[in-house]
Amino acid sequence: MFKELQDLKSRFERDFFLFLKKSSLKHSPPLLREATLYSLSGRNKRIRPVLSLEAARVLNLNYQAALCIASAVECLHTYSLVHDDLPAMDNDDFRRGQLSCHKKYGEATAILVGDLLQSLSFEFLASANLFPKAIVYFARAVGSQGMVSGQFLDMESQGENTMRMHQMKTGRLIEASIALPFFALEKKLNRRVAHWGRLLGLLFQITDDLLDATQSSSTLGKTAGKDAAQNKKTVVALWGKNGAQQYADELTNLLTQRAKIIFPNSPLFLKLPAFLSNRNA
Repeated sequence: MFKELQDLKSRFERDFFLFLKKSSLKHSPPLLREATLYSLSGRNKRIRPVLSLEAARVLNLNYQAALCIASAVECLHTYSLVHDDLPAMDNDDFRRGQLSCHKKYGEATAILVGDLLQSLSFEFLASANLFPKAIVYFARAVGSQGMVSGQFLDMESQGENTMRMHQMKTGRLIEASIALPFFALEKKLNRRVAHWGRLLGLLFQITDDLLDATQSSSTLGKTAGKDAAQNKKTVVALWGKNGAQQYADELTNLLTQRAKIIFPNSPLFLKLPAFLSNRNA
């Protein structure tokens, strides 16, 4: 992990858990609060909140608003992981190097943890004082036009359009992580920024597919080899490891070149595509 990424990750984790103590989470039943904080912990690169913090820095957005946005996307992402691990979905016993929420606290609690995290994400986002259209954009990106529909397509193994599924399931939230800070300054979505973010999300998912096929469970912090075992229509399944790696390399080069134009003052965005492409977990 390169310095700019590590610095933002460390700052976010420090401030995020302090921020949570001031949120409505403090009013939840103790065991539900414990399970929620457990799900937010563990081994994690915090890529999505880091993207929000860096986009806010590029825009000179005040840090409190940036933290609200970063906290929103992290809560939403973690909700998706908690529900993704449930027996009715991917049925995974481990996440972020520790037992999945439902394995430690039970399925009913895990479902409610996901529900609570989703509500917290909108609580945090509403506190960022963005243009109102940002809330609509976020809801669509994580709902019917994004992550939730992408997860449904993944469960149904509708592999006739794998790229579209990946762009919805993974790409839209990564896109939103970068695009949301721009709603502090602009009423409309910055299409150039959003497209870069969605391609970054696609690169992240292709790398995930490759890692699932090549790395161990201990390295990944979750069960490895599940995509092949469940006959999922991943990029690796469609194109093979070499084909998937070649496409990842092409995306890395494209994103790096575009970052020089879109984010000329961001060493982090310039380095991030290569980091994601070469990660081992």
